[in-house]
Amino acid sequence: MKPIHFSIFFMLVSIVVNAQDRSINFEDGSWAEIKAKAAKEKKAIFMDCYTSWCGPCKTLARDVFTNNEVADYFNANFINAKFDMEKGEGIELRKQYSVNAFPTLLFIDAEGKLISKKVGALDVRAFLDFGKKSVGGESLEYLTAEYKKGNREFAFMKKFMARMEGQRENTGAIMEAYFQATPQAKWQTNENWYFIDRYIKNEQSPVFKAVLENQKAYEAKFSADAVSEYFVNVYRNSLQKAANSVFPTDDLKELKDRIGIVNFAGKAKLELECDATIADLDKNTKAYVDIMEIIFSKYPEKDRDKEIYGVHFFCWKMLKKSSDPYVLKKTAKIAEMSMQTQIPTFMDTYASLLFEIGDIDKAIEVEEKILTILKVKPDPEFSIQACQARLEKFKRKKG
Repeated sequence: MKPIHFSIFFMLVSIVVNAQDRSINFEDGSWAEIKAKAAKEKKAIFMDCYTSWCGPCKTLARDVFTNNEVADYFNANFINAKFDMEKGEGIELRKQYSVNAFPTLLFIDAEGKLISKKVGALDVRAFLDFGKKSVGGESLEYLTAEYKKGNREFAFMKKFMARMEGQRENTGAIMEAYFQATPQAKWQTNENWYFIDRYIKNEQSPVFKAVLENQKAYEAKFSADAVSEYFVNVYRNSLQKAANSVFPTDDLKELKDRIGIVNFAGKAKLELECDATIADLDKNTKAYVDIMEIIFSKYPEKDRDKEIYGVHFFCWKMLKKSSDPYVLKKTAKIAEMSMQTQIPTFMDTYASLLFEIGDIDKAIEVEEKILTILKVKPDPEFSIQACQARLEKFKRKKG
């Protein structure tokens, strides 16, 4: 499988910085005992499907399951279970619930029927929302049967699509069929805009083309900002596909031309993203870092956490792939924002960049700050030993 380029714009992760003193209480019993307890207490089961080597699983356990609001809600409303999918009963449960990626989060009724499923680590807000929507929910089996019977009411479709999304089903195809059976005159209702905005992400979709052709009408109904954000999401999806096509440079240039003829607020940043991806594919690291510097400085993400992780991903990539002093110096300047986060892994990337450009004293200063942080709050993703080894390396270089 070819790597997905420019993935920093698709990261959804969360930083939890407030001290917490409670966590989700997970049951120690067998799967049969857990179902029995769920039946007795008339509660659904939340199951964390993880593996010992899964980084996002550890992040979820460390930063989300230990959030007080999460802990209080899940302990009150669910019987909570966690199984290593490569050990003991986890092996059979993995087959039973078709768990193919980690973490996978399941809500199951007391009879063992799947209520809902979502793959990947969620932040606190998204995890709570997922849990609340799953309380008292019908099983996936029931919802699928209702869909096959022809139920297309908005409330049902919204719930059904949320479950399909968690299953990683082709939600776009389901929605295309839905809109094909819906008169176009009704596409501009609030309910159908919800479906368009969330699920229609294909530039070639007749639904997207209809929004494009009737842009002014949609802007008048739902606001120019909402339509702009929708266009950004669709074109970013095209950017991702183009970057992994057989002729990525040509496809990206054509995409930039298509974006250029549409008038919406997010187009300038998208055009830069096309140029940055082309530079990255062409291994033109100087052009790449120049464009990314403009993007990060002129067009920051609204979501601060997403912005921070995107910056770090880019800086870490440049540290690994380039030895050009110009590139590394510019990357170090971009990475300086990591000092605001107090996140050891981000700060370590910054320290390593400083080391590579010869600013040894500053690199030592940053690494010493990391060591201080780790002594107060250990980080499973970055050990004190690794920090000390890096610090010793820096000091040896200084002499």
